[in-house]
Amino acid sequence: MELDSNFEDDLRDAILDAGEEHAADSLADEYEALLREKIEAYGSQHDYDVSTLLAGLSVEVDRTGDAVRLRARLPDPALLFERGTARHEVEAKNADVLSFIWSEGGRGADPPEWVREEYERESDGWRVFLPSVEVEGLPEGRFIRDTLAEIRRRAS
Repeated sequence: MELDSNFEDDLRDAILDAGEEHAADSLADEYEALLREKIEAYGSQHDYDVSTLLAGLSVEVDRTGDAVRLRARLPDPALLFERGTARHEVEAKNADVLSFIWSEGGRGADPPEWVREEYERESDGWRVFLPSVEVEGLPEGRFIRDTLAEIRRRAS
């Protein structure tokens, strides 16, 4: 029996076609659902609003050369939540000041007396206008890496 000279190329293409179809038909939806679940859990655990991350999330199947990949697209801040950040200063860049509501009993320190005296009460805190603030940083989320590890386990 003699094999066609294109046998290896045809077999590789058939395997990649099957992998791409499987990724598009089931793994992409599973990946996105699991990633959403992990991002929501991170937000809930740390009392963060992660709606921007969830709204910007999409998953694509990408085939290039001899590889089929699932690619998650997330807004830029996602990497900060994924890897975490150390305590740092945030400075106003595109405006003269930062503006936010400094809440009582939230995840950060309660507003000091000078904030309560100088600024107006709004919602569950005080609307402040500051040129910079020191923030505690973000805890490492690992939702992207953990989701990838889970999908790899399920796919193998």
